[in-house]
Amino acid sequence: MMDMRGGFLARGFMALCGVAALVGPMSPAAAWAQPAGGWTPKGCGAAPVAPKVDSGDVSRFNASVDRVNAYEKAARTYATCVAAASTKEQAAISADASARMHRVHESAAQVQKQVSDQFARLSAEMKKGHDHLAAR
Repeated sequence: MMDMRGGFLARGFMALCGVAALVGPMSPAAAWAQPAGGWTPKGCGAAPVAPKVDSGDVSRFNASVDRVNAYEKAARTYATCVAAASTKEQAAISADASARMHRVHESAAQVQKQVSDQFARLSAEMKKGHDHLAAR
């Protein structure tokens, strides 16, 4: 009896396309590759490894379909974890950058106020000196 997991082509292929859309446009070989020194998600474990499809006979093909379906579930779970970890880390980076920018802004504003105050003081002293000398 031939099984050949007929539903796979209808469901599984579309599901794998959904995984590809979730992780973005990239070649299958590069899908889980991390560049040297690149970011890696914390708490997601190792990326699942895509199985090879064996179409040597019906039995081996059916086993391949089962492995691909298992991979699909693992890949979706991994991609979801990566997306969540990325969002969390990016939010932390953004919050840190905002705090640093606020400190820089406040320091610059303080310097500008000090300069303005010095100009106001010097201007008042110059006027006072001018008025004093003009009165002689």
